Amino acid sequence: MDTVKARIQGNATVVTIPKSFNVKPGTEYRFAKGKGGVLTLTPTKKVPSTIEELFKDWYGEYQMPDDLKDWQETKPEGEELW
Repeated sequence: MDTVKARIQGNATVVTIPKSFNVKPGTEYRFAKGKGGVLTLTPTKKVPSTIEELFKDWYGEYQMPDDLKDWQETKPEGEELW
């Protein structure tokens, strides 16, 4: 078991996660404080490590949502960027 020390960084108290825990940078967590001051971090979602993993549940071709189709045919009326 590793021991770490909380420190102040800006307006936050920071606890460093040891590299040996293999937490990927960018991983999001839900943070909770329980009885006796127990702190719990729960991942909100897994961060894909490859492009294949990112798109593993995607099949077919991209289809534009109906509510955006009108934008394809709309001509600029002012100083919009194109």
